[in-house]
Amino acid sequence: MSYVPIDSVASSASQIKDDHPQVFRRRAFVISSTVRRISPSQATSPRSIPIEIAFLLDHGAPAQTLEFAAATARRQGVCADEALLAEGLVSEDVFYRSLARHLNVDFIDRPVDVCASGASTAGRGYARIRDPSSGVRWLLAPSGSGVFRLMSACRAAKGRPQFAITTRTRFFEAVRRADPAGAASNAAFLIERVDRDLCARANLRRTHVGLLLTLVIGLSASLYAPFFFLRIASALLLTSAFCCGVFLRLFAFAASFQPGEDAEALESDVGLPIYTVVVALYQEAVVARQLVRAIDRLDYPRAKLDIKFVIEADDEATAAALRAHPPRAPHEIIIAPEGAPRTKPRALNVAMPLARGSLVAVFDAEDLPEPRQLRRAATLFAQLPASVACLQASLVIDNGDFNWMTALFAFEYAALFDVYNRGLASMGMPLLLGGTSNHFRTEVLREIGFWDAFNVTEDADLGLRLARAGFEARTFASQTFEEAPATFGALVRQRTRWFKGWMQTFIVHCRRPAQFFVDLGSRRALAVLAMFAGGLFGPLLGPLLAARLTYDAIFGALLAPVGLLEIALSTLWCFLAIAGAISLFFPLAVGMRRHRLARLRRSLIYLPLWQIMLSVAAWRALFELWRRPFHWDKTEHGLTARGVLDVERPINPFCSIEQPLFNQESRA
Repeated sequence: MSYVPIDSVASSASQIKDDHPQVFRRRAFVISSTVRRISPSQATSPRSIPIEIAFLLDHGAPAQTLEFAAATARRQGVCADEALLAEGLVSEDVFYRSLARHLNVDFIDRPVDVCASGASTAGRGYARIRDPSSGVRWLLAPSGSGVFRLMSACRAAKGRPQFAITTRTRFFEAVRRADPAGAASNAAFLIERVDRDLCARANLRRTHVGLLLTLVIGLSASLYAPFFFLRIASALLLTSAFCCGVFLRLFAFAASFQPGEDAEALESDVGLPIYTVVVALYQEAVVARQLVRAIDRLDYPRAKLDIKFVIEADDEATAAALRAHPPRAPHEIIIAPEGAPRTKPRALNVAMPLARGSLVAVFDAEDLPEPRQLRRAATLFAQLPASVACLQASLVIDNGDFNWMTALFAFEYAALFDVYNRGLASMGMPLLLGGTSNHFRTEVLREIGFWDAFNVTEDADLGLRLARAGFEARTFASQTFEEAPATFGALVRQRTRWFKGWMQTFIVHCRRPAQFFVDLGSRRALAVLAMFAGGLFGPLLGPLLAARLTYDAIFGALLAPVGLLEIALSTLWCFLAIAGAISLFFPLAVGMRRHRLARLRRSLIYLPLWQIMLSVAAWRALFELWRRPFHWDKTEHGLTARGVLDVERPINPFCSIEQPLFNQESRA
């Protein structure tokens, strides 16, 4: 092995031609006794530098910098220009300005309008300019082999080429700006063009909400009706529904002990695909820096990362925070076009048309994913059949020590993601996905129309649509740390939105029962109905039912029935109460053990208050579904102190630690 000291890198970086002194910055860390090891096989001569970056030698680039980029590109399995830019060895502006100068064409460093059809060719790096009066008809931002092809075309061309060069950032800005109305329409309504029968806006009517409201109120009233036979009828209906939910939870609990999806993450960068990471943000300036640190900790080749932050046009504070503390990986700040609804799924849809990755991950603003999560997911996708379209990581609450609400939130997540969902996945059942740390095959998302912009729990809806389209969702052994709401009001508002979205999903997917059973099959369809019975009707009717049973146990005939019907009814209620308690506490206990949450067990005395909170949120959601069905009630983040380990990834010695040279973002 040969060793290249940092001082030698600094001296080589200072050898810049006098005619272009501002092009390449000094590539050195101000760290004493720091060295960078490069194997002899990685050391290349200038002649062996790939052609897509070799032209930079004529514009003052140090050969060592380009050699390092070439070695990095070979190790990661990408083109040399992608590694050069992703590692911050050369700024994007410098690279494309030098390319334009090398080809003797114009370099455009200002906004330019392209035709609306540019979106169809944007992936190949070119678009037609809307006003070619200057003689320039095409706008180009080539990468990879496109740089070589462009050089060959310029050598063969006669006369001055009719195109101009710009940076990838400005290029994609121009493409998105070309048709904001079309982009807004696609983000909101694409699912309706793919499958109108499964979208909330087209199928959620006040009639449906009214029927659901009438059913729930009627069942609630029947529990206290003075007519014995009416109570018998409602009891049979409720016990049948709740028993299905209870048995599903118990089966999932038993299945959760089976080994889940796991694989050793690929250590070689060459076999890894390009990964798009989408984060929808609104009023998240407080946690922006924490989010950027989490992105930088991801153990994944930078040249294969495609980071997209999506913010609303009026959220300049979040955009400013991201620009002040940008991640080192190539990223874009995408301004969502004006339009309705202003929801997270719409923001995700805005980013997806220009996603480069064959895999896509969705994270929330407050998320702290494990560094190797993308690598593990990519490894699993490569090993699993193509029918597995989604991998769900476990969500873990990391501020559970704050108060009893965050502690119970941590218990619930431990039971949900590491017991209940793991068991459902082991049984091959559909998953009502969590809203973050979902990993998808991009082509499958395109096939089903991405997310439903009008569904306020787009994750649950997407899990069902994947299942109905014949795809599977699995869980895998990786964790993402999240922040739980720490106040009662914030908790109720969050759960109200969740319940409202589940009600939307229930109405939309069950409005045609026959097709529902055909798409899912009887076994999985019954499992989904059991999920809704426990997840929706449980919080709505559970406290009322518990109050009625308590009254009957003290003052009624629950424990001393007379007659055959009373004995049968009492037996049903007692069985449901015991089985329901088991299905609640056993997953909680196992989840607490798996996440080592025993230190918080004293918070379990507040579990009745938690159940009352869920009931309040469920009833609030039902009435809000009637009044404003598509309103998104945002959860505020960054309100509690969180112990975040700031682990930095290894940084190459050619890039300044104080100021990364590559900062790709799009501005409104």
